[in-house]
Amino acid sequence: MPIFEGCIDIDVPIEAVFAFHLDTRNVPSVTPPTQQVTEIGGTFPLVLGAEVQMMIRQDPIPTAQPWKIRVTALEEPTLIVDELLDNPNFVHFIHTHRFAPNATGGTTLTDHIDWEMPNSMAGRMATPIAKGILEKVFTARQERTKALLEAKHAGSV
Repeated sequence: MPIFEGCIDIDVPIEAVFAFHLDTRNVPSVTPPTQQVTEIGGTFPLVLGAEVQMMIRQDPIPTAQPWKIRVTALEEPTLIVDELLDNPNFVHFIHTHRFAPNATGGTTLTDHIDWEMPNSMAGRMATPIAKGILEKVFTARQERTKALLEAKHAGSV
């Protein structure tokens, strides 16, 4: 099963970074231009067992695809795990967000994604392409999260 893992240090206290991630409506603000979140609904802030529905369009696919996730673990302020319940492109997708205080008083954010496409000819052919897209999207999301939260935090200090 493919795995993506990326870490970034954010110069914002862990409570603020965690709170930002509890509201999935923030996803469009950190999503890179190659991906558009066209709809989002659910329970916010997230709680254990909460379900979120999104429609996401990923270049070069011309139509938005459904993403339905459920929060399967939540430990304030260090962990959020969401598991994909419905998407036509993945048979398995678990996204673990880990938050840890760092030495500078900020937060180390780690995204760990364990995913798998269908075991079909098309799925096997698409896996390397999907891997590249996931790596680019989640690296960009981390960078955009850092920039957004650090700018907000600097304005509130």
